[in-house]
Amino acid sequence: MPRFTARVAVIEALKAKGLYKETKKNEMCLGVCSRTNDVVEPMIKPQWFVNCNTMAKAGIDAVRSKRIEIIPQQYEQDWYRWLASIRDWCVSRQLWWGHRVPTWYVVLEDDQENILGSDNDRWVVARNESKANLEAHQKYPGKKFELHQDPDVLDTWFSSGLFPLTVLGWPDDTADVKAFYPGSVLETGHDILFFWVARMVMMGMQLGGDVPFQKVYLHPMIWDAHGRKMSKSLGNVIDPVDVINGIPLEGLLKRLEEGNLDPNELNIASDGKKKDFPDGIAECGTDALRFALVSYTSQSDKINLDIKRVVGYRQWCNKLWNAIRFAMGKLGDHYTPPATISVTIMPPICKWILSVLNKAIGKTVTSLEAYKFFDATSAIYSWWQYQLCDVFIEAIKPYFFNDSQELESARAASRDALWVCLDTGLSLLHPFMPCVTEELWQRLPQPKDSCRKDSIMVSEYPSLVKADDKLENQIDIALDTVNKLRSLKPPTDTNERRPAFALCRGQEIAAIVQCYQSLVVTLSSISSLKILTESDETPPDCATAVVNKDLSVYLQLQGALNAEVELEKLRKKREEIQKLQHALSQKMEASGYRGKAPQNVQEEDMRKLTSFLEQLEIISEAEKKLDAKTGKN
Repeated sequence: MPRFTARVAVIEALKAKGLYKETKKNEMCLGVCSRTNDVVEPMIKPQWFVNCNTMAKAGIDAVRSKRIEIIPQQYEQDWYRWLASIRDWCVSRQLWWGHRVPTWYVVLEDDQENILGSDNDRWVVARNESKANLEAHQKYPGKKFELHQDPDVLDTWFSSGLFPLTVLGWPDDTADVKAFYPGSVLETGHDILFFWVARMVMMGMQLGGDVPFQKVYLHPMIWDAHGRKMSKSLGNVIDPVDVINGIPLEGLLKRLEEGNLDPNELNIASDGKKKDFPDGIAECGTDALRFALVSYTSQSDKINLDIKRVVGYRQWCNKLWNAIRFAMGKLGDHYTPPATISVTIMPPICKWILSVLNKAIGKTVTSLEAYKFFDATSAIYSWWQYQLCDVFIEAIKPYFFNDSQELESARAASRDALWVCLDTGLSLLHPFMPCVTEELWQRLPQPKDSCRKDSIMVSEYPSLVKADDKLENQIDIALDTVNKLRSLKPPTDTNERRPAFALCRGQEIAAIVQCYQSLVVTLSSISSLKILTESDETPPDCATAVVNKDLSVYLQLQGALNAEVELEKLRKKREEIQKLQHALSQKMEASGYRGKAPQNVQEEDMRKLTSFLEQLEIISEAEKKLDAKTGKN
């Protein structure tokens, strides 16, 4: 009898027997199935349980003995706490969908009552019905019977807990099981460390005889830009497909209307969408979304996803295209990369870009090995953006302004260095942006006498070679000089090139500035750079900035010098250095510093303190000269 019909019949039966008293209304939350819209009501039923005590202890021992490493390590304590307090696991579910519980009920021929499950001793457990039949024959020899499989299904986590084994063909002893079990790394969210990972470990060790994987990497969970958990009731769930393909605001609002929010929740969610995405979500593509998510992994256990950041990486993909477009124009149609490249005869800027490329390779590789994916993306992005595009490509442009034979060797070296940078840089970036890097890599010229792979994805990943630290330090000084000169330019100077001067306090710094003079002129967009010594008079009408204790720069602003503005810049710089000096002095004056700090640290701190004091003296002299211009005493 259907349940709703039965309820009416029960009431009528009670009335007929004089046992009915009254009916009262009772407000309650009514459960409704999301698939069938049937009313869901609780009902006590027998369940199947698995005793996990022994398996849980084995799981604890596996992590303690480092047979399994959990990354980040902070989640090991959660692992120990959950498995140490484990209870019997209810593995049966009263659902239509799932794997049937592998248990069969034996109904004997002479049974008076054959209600399924009425006698717990009648159950047999087996992998399939034929093996269950054998079990039943052994249990009831010489008797006729029928087998009825339990209609319940297994808990989803039970089925998915077998994943490391079943994908390889288990329970058969396949070649894949022998070759690939156990696996190396499992990547998943920390929210299912117990529900899925622990179950895989327990079942893998119990059924497979070994841990299912050596490492577990737990990624952060994605929240919205305001730090709220994504939830249907809040209406702040972001579909990755919408970020990849883009969607207008109308489409986002329509998605909300098609959901199951009540009118009040719908209004709140709609207002949130209008505020966060007034113009909808721009098309970002898979590469930009992937790179953004990986670059977010430094944010503890949560990713507060801001779509603007994803859009920024989409725009950065355009910059990669522009870099390749520039390269193809400068390499020319007939360029063929040499089989080997001699770095020693290259111009300093070419040596530098290859050296910092190697630093980026080293940082990326070590970060990937340590599962510090944010550090890897940061190293790659910084090299592409700030060193290749902002410095190297701009620095070599003068070599290609004309076909002068005098610059031919520099042009040739620049082409070779540029090709190496693009080929290696794309390979370095490929795991994070596979689509755009494959497309761009296919456009690069093929090296001479080289068996190049058909795809970047099967090419060898870059490995570290020796870097040139001395050269990098020198060009760092040149780039600091460029930044200081740029900061001295008035906002109104859009295209005007002004003369500049570099006051060098020593022969070593003068030699460095002389070596990279053309680089500084090109990147600073100045007309000239004259080197001065301490005995030279500083030119009039100049804005000044301190690069370091040995180097100051001046930019001639004749007719455009605003002494008050320049004094304000120097004041801010002085306050910045004074804060650093004060913090360092406190550190050095602290009790125990001289006894505990290593000698090399004390020497480095003293060098820094001396440098700060010398820079303050230089700033003070510059302030006096500007004060004289403004008439201050």
